[in-house]
Amino acid sequence: MPKRGSKSAHLIAALLEPKRAAIRAEDHGLPSPRSGKPGPKTKGLTQVDIDTLTNRAERTYNRLVHGLLANPKEAYLAAVAEILQLSVDEYTLLCIYALGHKPVQQLEPVIDLAARDLWQAACDGQREMMYVTDLAWNLLVHNQPFADLFVGGLAPRNTARWMLLADEARTTLVDWESTWAPAVSAQVQAALAEHPINDVLRRLEDDVRADPQAGPIYSGCTEASIAPDGAVRRMLHPLRGPGTARMVAASPYASPGARMIIVMFESQTSPQLSSGPG
Repeated sequence: MPKRGSKSAHLIAALLEPKRAAIRAEDHGLPSPRSGKPGPKTKGLTQVDIDTLTNRAERTYNRLVHGLLANPKEAYLAAVAEILQLSVDEYTLLCIYALGHKPVQQLEPVIDLAARDLWQAACDGQREMMYVTDLAWNLLVHNQPFADLFVGGLAPRNTARWMLLADEARTTLVDWESTWAPAVSAQVQAALAEHPINDVLRRLEDDVRADPQAGPIYSGCTEASIAPDGAVRRMLHPLRGPGTARMVAASPYASPGARMIIVMFESQTSPQLSSGPG
């Protein structure tokens, strides 16, 4: 294991610290380290923030960047890499510097949706609900009809987390316990089997298993589903009332792992709404 001041320790710090300084604490749901605190101003995430986000003891990250963390687990390095948005090549270098070898399980690339502006324009031009997520269901782009599905018009940052854990979802998604939750549970389990070190998916599974309602459904899931393509389910739209959601799914060709979903909603009270704009 490299010691303080060794070449490997220097390389770890040179690789990680500029990345840490470039990422805002607010982007991870943490208060800005610059707000209302005396002393020198800190750029980006603090080292303690990294410990918090990875659920590790204080100074774990500090020991990593100084080459003092004995036998770091690859899963921990992957979690740090995801927080700091390392590329696949940068993560490979981190493992070589910290472990002495390439990663056993490659890091999933952070999906920067190819042609993002065009996908946003495609969403905006679609009269039905349309959105695109990455492989862990983080929302990348969406249109206004999709935002209208949520109370207050604010779309969630992660659609699977909303569908499985939000109280609002259990009202909006009619038959949540018998249809929506089992299908989404199966899709999350399939994604984790394919991407076992993805930290977003692992945290999602942990939180779902701990939930008194979603946990038993997830643990006892026997559904076979990897995507909602062709699914037809009931929904209670907050603006348009009860109706039926018909879904089609596809994957953007240049962004492997991303999901494009269109939800066609037909209101039971006003069928004509489903053919009008928005």
